[in-house]
Amino acid sequence: MYFSASRYWLLDYFGHVLDHDVLRDCLVPVVPPPGRYPGLFFFADDVTLDRFPVALRKVVSLPRPFPALQARKLPSGLVTLEAQDGSGRYLRSVENEGIDFRVVPPQDWEHFFVLSEPMMHAYAILGQPEIGTIRAMSGETLEALRFVRGHGGQIGPYAFSLSRNTPALEALASLAPGTEESLTLVTREDESIVLSVARA
Repeated sequence: MYFSASRYWLLDYFGHVLDHDVLRDCLVPVVPPPGRYPGLFFFADDVTLDRFPVALRKVVSLPRPFPALQARKLPSGLVTLEAQDGSGRYLRSVENEGIDFRVVPPQDWEHFFVLSEPMMHAYAILGQPEIGTIRAMSGETLEALRFVRGHGGQIGPYAFSLSRNTPALEALASLAPGTEESLTLVTREDESIVLSVARA
């Protein structure tokens, strides 16, 4: 089942992606360099379901497995991840403290955004100025995409929800070298903006 499915990654509230520390064999939050896949992912057939299983996999295989998780989709488009060991623990990411499992009512720290492979490809293009140049309609060149607090993204002065803008961002994953496309985003202030993205 899993090997015919797609790969996904997890983004926490603070704009960090869950990764695997191979020296300590534990989960860690990182700011991922655009164009590099984190060392921790999961396979899934359909992440739009209300509930779906999540088995975290390490790029560098080490013997200690992570608990099996059950993802529950929230109206916001985010997910919670509950350990399937009967403990009632949720995966959480605490700023400056790391990743752990606790029996807590899921709040922001226990909410995650699921990053698809097309989204990671779009991040590689939009997050590296030498690969993708982003311009406002005025012609001004904008700062590259970065992940920010609140499961969001920011390009230049424009902050936006990743879940609300997923289709538009994922569509850029197939942007061919030497071509240019428009990118329409809805900002945190509910303003619709149109940007131009040119790939080197």
